[in-house]
Amino acid sequence: MIRAEVRISTRNKATSSALVSSVQPDNLNMKGLKVKGKALDRSASFTLEFGGKIETFIFTLDDLLRCLQAAKETLEKVSN
Repeated sequence: MIRAEVRISTRNKATSSALVSSVQPDNLNMKGLKVKGKALDRSASFTLEFGGKIETFIFTLDDLLRCLQAAKETLEKVSN
């Protein structure tokens, strides 16, 4: 089992919740993958677990990070 934890700083819990929600639909389709997101007061935390190839895990983690970066940038622009 491969495991990673990602934490992203946010302005507030509303932004954290929005980030967690923004990637939720992507977490449902991959066999053997578990992604758990948790909104905290000033950060969003994600735990990934995968029982497959390390290469697939790295691609999945990279995809998650890109999606989170895009969502965070969008939320920051909208809230300004």
